[in-house]
Amino acid sequence: MISPGTGRLAVLLSVVFAGIALTGCAQKLKIEGDPKSIVYENVKAMENEDLERVMATIDEESGSFEQTKKLAEQLFAAYDLKYELDSVRVTGQTDTEAKVECIQTTRKVSGPAFRDNRIVAMHRLRNSDGYWKIYSTQVNKIDYLN
Repeated sequence: MISPGTGRLAVLLSVVFAGIALTGCAQKLKIEGDPKSIVYENVKAMENEDLERVMATIDEESGSFEQTKKLAEQLFAAYDLKYELDSVRVTGQTDTEAKVECIQTTRKVSGPAFRDNRIVAMHRLRNSDGYWKIYSTQVNKIDYLN
């Protein structure tokens, strides 16, 4: 059985959408697209365990940038997870900020104890030098599937 703390950590790790100091190589990586496409790219990079690409979708000025990198590294070392975006929709957008709501399902393929889950989250993206990046994420609902 998973302890409540472990369950929360697993969900945090499965939602890694915000935080790190990039290396020189990663700083050069820019991902173009609209706010929705950045959320899709983030999830694709998480599933491929591509830390550089994950972090390229995160705003470097986010207060959780460092924490996100560390959590992603821990997640990639311990688990192989399958991510699915069940829905993604822009709920508001200006020239400098966008809000994207998504429903994401995360299931364990391999690794230690993990609670498969479906979350409803609201991503706040900022336009950083002409590129949309995830600045923060608020998880509004968590349903455990096992």
